[in-house]
Amino acid sequence: MRVLHFEFSDFFRRIIHDMSTRLGFDYYGTSYGDDLFKALAKQDFDVIITGMELGDITAEKLIENLKASKYQNIPVIILTSSEIENIHKRLRQLEFNDLILKENLNIDVYKKCILRFEKSS
Repeated sequence: MRVLHFEFSDFFRRIIHDMSTRLGFDYYGTSYGDDLFKALAKQDFDVIITGMELGDITAEKLIENLKASKYQNIPVIILTSSEIENIHKRLRQLEFNDLILKENLNIDVYKKCILRFEKSS
């Protein structure tokens, strides 16, 4: 699996990186929206993971841009905290494929979530 991870937090980029490599997934992480689209233009990814609190773009705008692009069919997984203000209202407005709460994140939850989107050969 090829994972593209867009996350402002160095800590959570490192956590997802370590879990991805431990599970044998290819991983590319960035904290900038422009880098995400540059990475998509250079190689294929099976899944995109994004946080809700981002640096240079909101998660809402990022997902809107993805869904209006040629990358619209790549599954989007949101990795967020239930502590985010207005999280339920914000999530209702988004078109995403799955959600992992940071407080529930462990390698088994991550693996199960990612492998749901594995393409059949």
